Amino acid sequence: MKKSTDPADGAKRSAWRIFAIALGAVVLLLAAGYVALRQAYPPERLAAMLAEQVTAATGRALRINGKLSIRLLPTLAVQARDVSLANADWGSQPDMARLRRVAFEVSLRDLFDGEIRILSVDVEGADVWLESDGAGRFNWQFGARKSADGKTARPITFDRFVATDSRVTYHDVRTGTLHTVAVESLDLAGPIDHKKMAAAIEFGQRRWKLDGETGPLAILLAGVADWPFALRLTTDGATVSASGTVGTGPRAGIIEAKMGARIESSAVLTPLIATSAAVPMPLEASGTLRRKAGEVRLDPMQLSVAGQPLSGQVTLHTGGPQLRVDAAFSAAQIDLAKWGIGKATASPPATPKSRALFGDTPLPFDALPAFPLRLALKVERLNMPGAPALSALDLRLASERGRIAIDPLSFAVAGGQVGAKINIALPEGTAPRADVSLSAKSLSVEALDALQGGGKHFDGGRATLEAKLAMTGRTPRSLAATSAGEVTLTASNVALSGKAASLDRNVVMRLLEALLLPVRAPREDLVVQCAVVRLPLRNGVAAIDRSIAVETPQMAVAARGEVNLAKQTVALAFRPTAKKGLDLKSGRLLQLILLKGPLEAPEVSVDPRGVVREAADVGVVAATGGISLLFPALRRGAGEASVCAQATRSEKK
Repeated sequence: MKKSTDPADGAKRSAWRIFAIALGAVVLLLAAGYVALRQAYPPERLAAMLAEQVTAATGRALRINGKLSIRLLPTLAVQARDVSLANADWGSQPDMARLRRVAFEVSLRDLFDGEIRILSVDVEGADVWLESDGAGRFNWQFGARKSADGKTARPITFDRFVATDSRVTYHDVRTGTLHTVAVESLDLAGPIDHKKMAAAIEFGQRRWKLDGETGPLAILLAGVADWPFALRLTTDGATVSASGTVGTGPRAGIIEAKMGARIESSAVLTPLIATSAAVPMPLEASGTLRRKAGEVRLDPMQLSVAGQPLSGQVTLHTGGPQLRVDAAFSAAQIDLAKWGIGKATASPPATPKSRALFGDTPLPFDALPAFPLRLALKVERLNMPGAPALSALDLRLASERGRIAIDPLSFAVAGGQVGAKINIALPEGTAPRADVSLSAKSLSVEALDALQGGGKHFDGGRATLEAKLAMTGRTPRSLAATSAGEVTLTASNVALSGKAASLDRNVVMRLLEALLLPVRAPREDLVVQCAVVRLPLRNGVAAIDRSIAVETPQMAVAARGEVNLAKQTVALAFRPTAKKGLDLKSGRLLQLILLKGPLEAPEVSVDPRGVVREAADVGVVAATGGISLLFPALRRGAGEASVCAQATRSEKK
């Protein structure tokens, strides 16, 4: 076969031979370099150098307990398994971090100079344990060791840090509880002075995305300066942002940052608040966070709940054996309907049992946090569905294990002033006990009537309510059934209006008409000079012996009977008597008027011919000491100078 004499073919063959020789030389050089590197720096020596540098920079022993290997391409890296970093000497566990696998990428050039410089770290399966001793020390406070010549070890710097399949656990020394964050992935990369962070984490069974910028990890390890950060956390239904600095070294635990959060789903709060479903949404908050030893403070703080703004401050006291929270907020106006409080909901027609004035739904005593809480709230105007608007609301609440106190609670309503004190004891294993003191002074009867939206029933008049009660129970029904104390309602100078179309549907108006309006007397002329309702309660029952009374210029009325909050019934007998000098025939006034039935819907009965039968039916006989005593007692009560004065006079045993 004739050989090719083409010069081009010869040049190609020569080029391939040169390439093959060069490639072989490179391979030989790499092989020789690898052999030389392994001889000069076997994996054990590299591991020892790395451990020594990390130990010198952090003051903590780095131990490599597992298999070692060297990777030459694409870069030189030392891979190790079963690596651990020692905890602080006061720590509750021997190790602060345990790593299933870690790869240190090192600078080959620096290695030839006999030094280790870490370019990047790739961690898999890290288990990090963070804790504080409760006295201002944190186990992430590192301290570089000094060499024999007094020089401080060189800080560790690297271009990139990557972690996967890891977790971080914080041990709360105050409560002994553990808070764990699962780290699906973490990538921290960038120039020496700042790093970009991207992470996917899981906390409270919810996945979060974390991104932003931070200072270099060398600052954290060296502990000589504050570590800057600007981060954002996002998840379905929530976004949280923070920008500021974290103290290191002696300033570990100190944080100063601008915070912001928007939460659109109450499920985000479930890991923190058991009753998160009741929190109105959306929830927005912003403020300046300052953390120092024993205290975390958000001041000032702006809060928006379902679009209603509040401003104030929150302080968390963390230095004691138990967390304590102090909060103070103020608002120009709050509408409780926007928070779902008092909203009317579609429901089937109520049965007589379900229409009870005091229900069996347990009150949310257990909804309050287990830690001590002090809350101050001031609202210029508070709107409540189905109730008069309140102004100048001032509330101070203090709760701790076994006790709730509201003192004071004050507000203005209907031209008057209301003040209250409430103390609730929550002993373990027994029903709560509530002590209530209430004083409502100079309320406009006409304004209250108008605000209730039931039509114009009254003109003018002022009312005062005083109450001191002790109750035990978990439901409104049980609290009412055990109530002991006294409730007194007084009103004066109230004119009854007969112009309202709904007049005949109002039980109070029907009763007053029956009691106070003589036959053919004009309604417009009826003025109540005074009215008193005093309930001396014992075990939820008030025995009425002329402690309910009404006076007009023409007549006086007193009542006997019983108000039973335990059974939620009323049985009262009223007897109007003409005042001296009034030209009225006895047939027009001297009749027994009965109010009986369930508290939520009592009936008014006027039956002069069946007085004995009616009185016996409703239990007035027992309440007044016998039917033979009923009429004389009522007459005596009405004939006194003032039945209202008699009604307000407490019983003397």
